[in-house]
Amino acid sequence: MTVSSWGSVDIELIVWDPSVYPRSRWNTATVERYAEAMRAGDEFPPLVLEQGTNRLLDGKHRQLAYGKAGINGIPVEWHAVPDGIPVKLYAASLSARHGDRLEVADLTRVTREVYTENPDFKQKDVARLLGITESRVSDFVSDLLAKRREERRAKALRLARLGWSQIEIAERLGVSQKTISDDVSKNFQSELFTSGHKSEEIALRLGMPVQLVHAIQLDQAEDAERFARLGINIQPYDVWNFQTCHDLMGDAHPGRIPGELVCHTLYFFTKQGDLVVDPMAGSGTTLDACLLMGRKARGYDIDLHHERIDVEQHDLSTGWPKTVTKAALVFWDPPYFHKVDDGYVDGSVSRLTATDYLCFFEERLTELRDLVKPDCRLAFLMADWDGEHGETEADRVGIFIWDYADVLRRAGWQLKRHIQVPMPTQLVHPDIVNKFRESRRLARLERYLLIAEPEAT
Repeated sequence: MTVSSWGSVDIELIVWDPSVYPRSRWNTATVERYAEAMRAGDEFPPLVLEQGTNRLLDGKHRQLAYGKAGINGIPVEWHAVPDGIPVKLYAASLSARHGDRLEVADLTRVTREVYTENPDFKQKDVARLLGITESRVSDFVSDLLAKRREERRAKALRLARLGWSQIEIAERLGVSQKTISDDVSKNFQSELFTSGHKSEEIALRLGMPVQLVHAIQLDQAEDAERFARLGINIQPYDVWNFQTCHDLMGDAHPGRIPGELVCHTLYFFTKQGDLVVDPMAGSGTTLDACLLMGRKARGYDIDLHHERIDVEQHDLSTGWPKTVTKAALVFWDPPYFHKVDDGYVDGSVSRLTATDYLCFFEERLTELRDLVKPDCRLAFLMADWDGEHGETEADRVGIFIWDYADVLRRAGWQLKRHIQVPMPTQLVHPDIVNKFRESRRLARLERYLLIAEPEAT
């Protein structure tokens, strides 16, 4: 108990916050009995308020009784809630010290709320605070802990399949390396994976992301078989048309690209087991594609609003992550110039001036050239900017694919392929189409994938 001070307070200054009070109901008869005793002059233990907020932590029956008895100037203790202990759990611990203990339903609810919001809280500490046994705490939250273990194991397995070391995974998930070793060593080739069940059904029954189920089912499969299982037709041309974004690859994100585009890049320019680095991972499309296609992958982004476990925070303007030194492919899909959709952070390179925008790529690509292996490939996805609506005279000059090709060459890269990957017309709203038609403007649907290799030194 951490009593900071004693005193009295007017009843209207007591703050009632049901989100922190542990008891879900109170006994009207008890309130009436307390009120009658108060009128007769009996003294009661002080109410407990949270220091600094006056939130009621213990004594709801007494508070209501004081109100019925018309008594103000209520005796209270102000408690400072110890660091690391949830307020509701501390409030519940106060009830464990007096005769009117919490009901089982309240104990269950409080314990489950603690583990929902603080999953790493030790069971022995909860048991001590609530005055119950550890086994009872375990009974209250066994399903929550089991679900959490499965979620953690699925995350660990995903990262392991993408090439993370057990030490890296343990640090990322905040657990011991021994825990991660146990997680990733489990044999997932259960009868569910060989009994003809659909991937979605297996995912539901195992509490596992459906992408991971597909990845496990595709073990040992060659690339062509993976394409077939994913419902993707291989397009052996230098023009790739994709009408939608694959459901299994990428989260909703401005500028999200079809996962099929990444799969084709992996198919033609990498082999299974290769490491792919995406420096602006955004929606995670590249990472999902690599998982399904049996490639290792590391993804980085300045903005982590998707809260993906496999995307690491990194600002490319400060330099390249060290993992590029081992990459077989760097897949780079940066925000296009003047791309200001909702969802891009203030630090997005798309908001640079045209000159600074191109300089940014030349500096980063020059640096990348000096870091990667001689046989590393670069896949650089970009669209034209015609300059028609530039904010400055420099912007209105336009930036075209040949400008990016020049930047690549100046940075020490040799262009090997030029692939057209037009954006689907289905993604353009009919109202936008009409506006372009009426104003006699051309909408930009062209998009290009430049494949390059480091020039020999």
